[in-house]
Parts: sequence; C-alpha cells; structure tokens
Amino acid sequence: TVGEIPFVTGIFPAGGRVGTRTPVSLSGWNLPFAQTELAFDGRQPGQSSFQVSRASNAMPLWLDTLPEAFEREPNDAKTNATPVTLPVVLNGRIDRPGDWDVFRFEGRAGQQFVAEVFARRLDSPVDSLLRLIDPAGKQLACNDDREDKSSGLNTHHADSYVSARLLADGDYTLYLGDTQRSGGPSFTYRLRLSAPRPDFELRVTPSGLNVRAGASIPLTAYALRKDGFTNAISLALKDAP
Repeated sequence: TVGEIPFVTGIFPAGGRVGTRTPVSLSGWNLPFAQTELAFDGRQPGQSSFQVSRASNAMPLWLDTLPEAFEREPNDAKTNATPVTLPVVLNGRIDRPGDWDVFRFEGRAGQQFVAEVFARRLDSPVDSLLRLIDPAGKQLACNDDREDKSSGLNTHHADSYVSARLLADGDYTLYLGDTQRSGGPSFTYRLRLSAPRPDFELRVTPSGLNVRAGASIPLTAYALRKDGFTNAISLALKDAP
C-alpha cells in the first residue's frame, strides 16, 4: 500500500488493565488524531494490538489484570524514587539519554518478587537493564536481556526480568535504564512488579496433524514455563477419531 496513509510509530501507554478504558497518546505520520481512548472490555490478558484505521500498521499492546500506575519524574535517583505499592504495572519512558527510572517499594523478608519489562516486545527501542537494591544498599539482583521463547522471532530479546527472594524487611529500590544510554519520547515501557504468577504455554510441532488410520507420527510439545512454574503438565489427544 502506497500513499499518505496513517503510520503509528509510538503509543503511550502501551497497554492497560483488562476491563477498563485507557486514554493513550499516539505519535507517527498522517494520523487522524493524536489522542484517543482504548476500551479493554472483553479482552484477555496478554498481547493485543491497535490500529488507527484498517490501512494503518498495527501497534502491539500488553494487557494485564494488575492495577496500573505511571512513573513520576524526576525519579532518577534513590532520593526521589517513585513510591509504588505492589502488585502493579508501571507505565513509563526513558525520557533522555542516560536517564534512569527509580522505584521504591516496601518488602518483607522471605517475600518472592518479580520485575518484568515489556518494551522491545512492544516495538519500543528500549534495551532495558534492571537492578534491585536491598535496604542495606547492596545489589540483590540484576538482569539485562532475557529470552522469551513465547514472543516469536526476535533478533534481540532485550527485555529484562528479575526474580528474587527478599532477605530483609525494609525499603527496596529498583532501577530501570537503557544499556545503550539512549532515550526519547518513543522509549516507552511497561514494568510488572508483583509476586510470581506461575503459568505456562505450549508450542507443538508439527502444528497440525494429518495421519492415516493405523499409522503413527512423532509429535513434540515444548513447555514454556513462566515465573518458576514447575508442576507436571498432562498432555492428551482430544476427540481423536
């Protein structure tokens, strides 16, 4: 398709809470509007998409069931960190090159904690880095890239993921930055902070079966385990003729 058609280069926030209506701002070319409201009624948690028109490109969104909040600038150091209450999904931007977004939350000894960035999987240029600092000022966990095999073919799995068991009561600090020290209005992200939510997805190859009666065919099922899911998974061929 060639012409002066709408092309979206960014959307903020890049998702919302299932069952709510979320105001979003758009950037790009030939857009019929710069702001709109998206309704997430009847949607399922996970990846979705948005188009401004049938001729425009689709922008990925990530929907969740957790409460939503926004980072508050300035929050580039521990002294002005954005206070948050878990569980939450935070929407933010790496506003400028070298910017850090810092969040503070109260933790308890023995608590299991997960921080997960959704940025590159949502077509954001953010190459995230997460650092978790304990109440004594020591680094408890750090992550740059984590491969997400459920997200399709990505040349760079740039989204970060941290899972840790908190060792003491007190205020914990989470730093989110860009490893390339880049930034700007398009460097958006969604950050999930919560307890682990164990779950899994399956991928089967071949994706479709065509077998003559009495014959057999090899089938491989891949289990994509999330947030420490360790339970057994039962497989069955449903309604086989």
